[in-house]
Amino acid sequence: ITGGANGIGLAAAEIFAREGANVAIADRDVSFGQACAERLCAAGHKAIFVETDVSSDAAVEALISETVAQYVGIDILVNAAGVDITGTVVGTEPNRWQRVLDVNLSSIYRTCRFAIPHMIERGAGAIVNIASVQGLYGWPNYAAYAASKAGIVGLTRQIAVEYAGQNIRSNAISPGAIDTQLSANSDRLEPDYAYDPGVTAPPESEPTPEPAPEDRPRLCRPGMPEDIAYATLFLASDEAAYVSGQNLVVDGIYTARVD
Repeated sequence: ITGGANGIGLAAAEIFAREGANVAIADRDVSFGQACAERLCAAGHKAIFVETDVSSDAAVEALISETVAQYVGIDILVNAAGVDITGTVVGTEPNRWQRVLDVNLSSIYRTCRFAIPHMIERGAGAIVNIASVQGLYGWPNYAAYAASKAGIVGLTRQIAVEYAGQNIRSNAISPGAIDTQLSANSDRLEPDYAYDPGVTAPPESEPTPEPAPEDRPRLCRPGMPEDIAYATLFLASDEAAYVSGQNLVVDGIYTARVD
């Protein structure tokens, strides 16, 4: 599970472990990733943490090699790693544009390139990629992010078609608004890309207001990481054996309504 130290990836790691999976948590956030693996092991599950920069070919190859060494093979790959770097088309500098694509989209190419041969050896596999409704609809100031997420949906279908004969399924999930720390973690882990000091202004540092009491109906408010993790579990399971090349939108009613 890439991006397994925080947010959706963390929720997936915990849920998959509880369901009996041997989990490999891949992330650059060492302290959170190690803590998750230790917590799961203490609860009697099997989990390892592998420090991984998913934008690096060598790091991803090492991740897959370590996972195979620990668990003999790979049955399921969950790509949840991502960064949230904002900007319009004109206002997104080339280095920041490329960084978003490297982490959000090209990382899936990397993990699949190294993991799929091991799935073929085992006779089957399931891949679940975390996209976004922002890859399906327009949002101001999210040019690179939206492009990367739209690319995930297309790449997911391509993988499904190319490896159906080897019984490897590939699906995507497009979450809506999910209560995670993606933006804050992106600023913390991507200080060189959060903004371009030669062009754009640094993020304003303001106190975070206390959240207002949430009294909206469940389907009308932001979802929780577990909502996406359970959808991921379904798509990775045998219950979804006839589902491949699909993009499952999990967003309450966010994209079903017209304002």
